Amino acid sequence: MSKIQDALGKIQRTRPALSGATAPEQEDSMILAKLVDRGAKAESYDVSDKCLHVDGDALRTAGLIAPEYHEQLLANQYRDIKRPLIAHAFGKRATKVHNGNMIMVTSAVSGEGKTFTSINLALSMARERDYSVLLVDADVAKPHTSEMFGAAGEPGLLDLLETDGAHVQSMILPTDVENLSVLPAGLPRPHATELLASDAMEIVCATLANLSEGQLVIFDSPPVLQTSEAKVLAGFTGQVVVVVKAEETAQEAVVAAVGALGAEKAVCMVLNQMRMKDGGHQYGYGYGYGYGYGYASEKPELPESADEKKGLFD
Repeated sequence: MSKIQDALGKIQRTRPALSGATAPEQEDSMILAKLVDRGAKAESYDVSDKCLHVDGDALRTAGLIAPEYHEQLLANQYRDIKRPLIAHAFGKRATKVHNGNMIMVTSAVSGEGKTFTSINLALSMARERDYSVLLVDADVAKPHTSEMFGAAGEPGLLDLLETDGAHVQSMILPTDVENLSVLPAGLPRPHATELLASDAMEIVCATLANLSEGQLVIFDSPPVLQTSEAKVLAGFTGQVVVVVKAEETAQEAVVAAVGALGAEKAVCMVLNQMRMKDGGHQYGYGYGYGYGYGYASEKPELPESADEKKGLFD
């Protein structure tokens, strides 16, 4: 656990604490005005009639959800991870983060487990009664999320950006998991970074953030230190989840990645494959809000109640 604690401590010492809400309401009004000007109101779109099947066995075989014997433990851990994210997204018993319902999941380098985290976080959040979850495949160079949900080759994020955000609802694909939908990456383009940095991205993000009351949007992003797309995407999201692989990711890489995300970004750090005393592995987590404070968990207790024993798909 020392690497993630050291990284959080260094970040806290070198970055200012967030002193309060920073939501620029005037900027939001300008973006929403663009939505009206371009005729991109969410309620005017045709809803997709396709439905994706979430194949738990295929995801498990691909290593993107936990084996059955670890599913209850992992589900309990993701409840702990999602609580501060949801609280800061909607200002429930916590400071409301501007664009806090727009959550980017990334890592310093590839191979850390960010897609695993994106999918499991989305599944866990979808179990909440009061929220709906949209999982966006924003790793446009390696769209593993689209592939695993059977949406490879479907129009998606990049296609929306080419059309100034037209037809958003027609490209969002519902799944057979209640409260969960997916926006695929779309067809690859050589100028993907420029599309992500365009005015169209502002319009698309504003539309996605306001699709419904209680909307949570999770972006599976490319690694921060290996692509330029992640840094651009961070500007449109309010909270960032940085996945760190235990005993492998260098502290310098973690600090560099978080430093590239912006001076006042709310960051949740997820420690992946932390070794347990019995030699197994688990997911751990830490949360630092505005670099003003942070915390990290030890091994969580297994759930006691029948409700808490439900897995990610229940």
